[in-house]
Amino acid sequence: MDDRTIVGWDGSQESERALDWAMARAEAEHDGILLVDVEDTETGAPGLVVTEQMVAERHLAADARAERAAAAHPGLRISTHIMAGDRLEELRRFSRPDTLVVVGTSRRTWPHARYRWSIGAKLAAVASGAVAVIPEIPEGRSTVVAGIDGSEVSMKAARFAAREARRLGASLRLVHAWAEPAIAARGMAADAVFLDQIRDEHRRILQSAARAVRSANPDLTTTMALVHGEPARALAEELDDACLLVVGTAQYTGIDRLLLGSVSHAMIIDISVPTVIVSTDALV
Repeated sequence: MDDRTIVGWDGSQESERALDWAMARAEAEHDGILLVDVEDTETGAPGLVVTEQMVAERHLAADARAERAAAAHPGLRISTHIMAGDRLEELRRFSRPDTLVVVGTSRRTWPHARYRWSIGAKLAAVASGAVAVIPEIPEGRSTVVAGIDGSEVSMKAARFAAREARRLGASLRLVHAWAEPAIAARGMAADAVFLDQIRDEHRRILQSAARAVRSANPDLTTTMALVHGEPARALAEELDDACLLVVGTAQYTGIDRLLLGSVSHAMIIDISVPTVIVSTDALV
């Protein structure tokens, strides 16, 4: 058994929610969990020196939490790894194409700009595999939503979402957004026939994705939503009954490597349900 679920844990309420979500999933997947706690040397108070005693205390706390988790979930293997360093870099180091890194987050009550560089957004931009960002976990919902844009990474997201829907006993909704093309010349507007053609082309993209998912999951209830408008807003409007959102993201290199795609970034900033971001290298 491999530890393919990595949980960023620090004893906070947010990390506890992430751990609870990860344990439920790992049990169903017959997976092991690696609990990673980092005494962050990069974001501490000015002048704070990380000591061996501080790291040792984190060891004790994480080991005790792992013991309680194992007692509550017989058969679930959970181990710990504690170190001092850069929290983002250490979690990234544990990410592989076949892993899921899980971190918690709070609901957005402060200005959005504060969350632009949250650990979840930054990690999803550099991780080798998939990243799950967990806010408060909604109850009584039974739909997994996947964003579809016609790209291969969005199909990876759809396949991941289908497996999660099967695990949860939920239905799957594939969402694709479309909008009128920008008309550069002043006074020009797309006529009704042209808009119908555009909408039909986007519908074909969505239908193609649905056929592929249904072929691989014939017993899974899979529906489609073709939404007119900006993609992030379209996805947000489809989450009222969602227990999970899955989106794909293209990753960048160089100076832009800490940037997520615009849609996945927007969904993290306005996160309302557990959200999984699937990278181009993820094996899902």
